[in-house]
Amino acid sequence: MNNLKLWFERNNTVLLGVTSTIVLFLVLIVILNYAVMPLYTKQGAEVDLVDVTEMPYDQAEKMLKSQGFKMVHDTTTFNATYPESTVIAQNPLPYTKVKRGRRIYVTLSGGERIVKVPHVIGTSERDAIFTLRGAGLTIGNTYYEYSNYYPEGTVSKQSISAGIDTTNKSIVDISVSLGRIPSEFIVPNVVGKSFDTAKTLLWKSGLKVGSVTYQLHEKLIPFTVISQAVEPGSKVKQGKSIDLVVSIMEEKS
Repeated sequence: MNNLKLWFERNNTVLLGVTSTIVLFLVLIVILNYAVMPLYTKQGAEVDLVDVTEMPYDQAEKMLKSQGFKMVHDTTTFNATYPESTVIAQNPLPYTKVKRGRRIYVTLSGGERIVKVPHVIGTSERDAIFTLRGAGLTIGNTYYEYSNYYPEGTVSKQSISAGIDTTNKSIVDISVSLGRIPSEFIVPNVVGKSFDTAKTLLWKSGLKVGSVTYQLHEKLIPFTVISQAVEPGSKVKQGKSIDLVVSIMEEKS
């Protein structure tokens, strides 16, 4: 017992120093946890994130900077609705609670996609449609005409020349060769066909649609050809107009 007392008396200074160090260390932890760290992480500084979508890039960056955030350009995507360099999405989402100083990732509009019109003249109708659609273009009307140069079934014309830069989804019409001009033109039977099919059949026969009369007919699918002015099988001149009567379900105004 005396030895233990003697040991404490001899090491009193050391124990006091160790104890003081431990207490100081604990105090520093408390200060760091409840004072320094909150300031560093800006706890309690959460705010509603401003909405910068539909803003130009520069304006959005200034807006976020004024709120204590840093804007980061994440990706760019083609968008026909918004002009180029307009913010179309942000992460985190607008009006969510976030801490100041956080990075805000934005997606920008690349504007309408510009594509180069491919050359489809001389290719088959099917290949031309596949190629134009693959380029992001829309197929418009397909016309049929006789040609002594282009073989039957190949594209003889395109409404937008190859190599032209145009916007995505532009409409391209094509003309398809029916082969050499025949010595006579025969009127096809289009009765019972849909109006669109009848137009195509007449075009392919070197003819065209004349006046169209609409007639109420509840038993037929709307826009079905009821009758044609020239009898099927008749020989006519190239380009002759064939008048049609087409069914409808209700009176056209």
